Amino acid sequence: MKKLFIFITLIVSAMLFSGCTLTKHLTYFQNIDTVNLAKGEMRPKIKIKPNDELTINVTSITPEAAAPFNFNASSVNTTANMGATGSIYTYIVDKDGMINFPVLGKIHVQGKTRPELEDYIAEQIQPYFTASEKPVVKVRISNFKVTVLGAIGTRVLTVQNERMSIIEAIAQCGDLNIYGKRPNILLIRENDKGEKMQARFNINDANILNSPYYFLEQNDIIYVEPHKMQARSADVNSYTFWAPLTSVVFSLATMVVAITKW
Repeated sequence: MKKLFIFITLIVSAMLFSGCTLTKHLTYFQNIDTVNLAKGEMRPKIKIKPNDELTINVTSITPEAAAPFNFNASSVNTTANMGATGSIYTYIVDKDGMINFPVLGKIHVQGKTRPELEDYIAEQIQPYFTASEKPVVKVRISNFKVTVLGAIGTRVLTVQNERMSIIEAIAQCGDLNIYGKRPNILLIRENDKGEKMQARFNINDANILNSPYYFLEQNDIIYVEPHKMQARSADVNSYTFWAPLTSVVFSLATMVVAITKW
């Protein structure tokens, strides 16, 4: 009777342990109470890179004065897209970091932030306006996209305001499924020299909020690797049932051997 009581106690303990293990695997920011979030990265200053697509619009109180800076359809690295409010042109940044801008010709834009480029163009075209007339330049990186794939689904996310964190990207995809390796999320990024680099994230660890790669840049790729055992499973429900059960069966087998020898 005593052995039976111990056996049942061990079974319950094993089941509780397997449940705790699964919960720990799925819980985000587990150590957040011990992490200094004040050290977190500020919103990044997104810099223009080769192959970026820029929409640039110049306005002023005299539309006729601004018109020459909004038309360059014959440029080899410019494509025209007609918007509801007029002509909007997309400038493709070439491999040397240049665009062919109306009147000014070739200008170097690589490495500049959007506000810096706005100020630069406004300064360069000011001589074509009267002293009291200040042109207004608006620049947007129109191809700011982030690709997410793996054990989270596959999506290409469009970033409207040049600000998206890795947590926001995951949330927009509906969160990782139970297959995803939360401690080993991969980020692939291309710098302004065209060189690929990578970073790893552990979403169970709250230090992800302080990572220099927490905020995403244009054309970032996020890959969520599946667990090997989970990858062989046909669906989420199959893993949910069999993973804890396998752990319990293994524990029970160990207990039976121990008890029979007792």
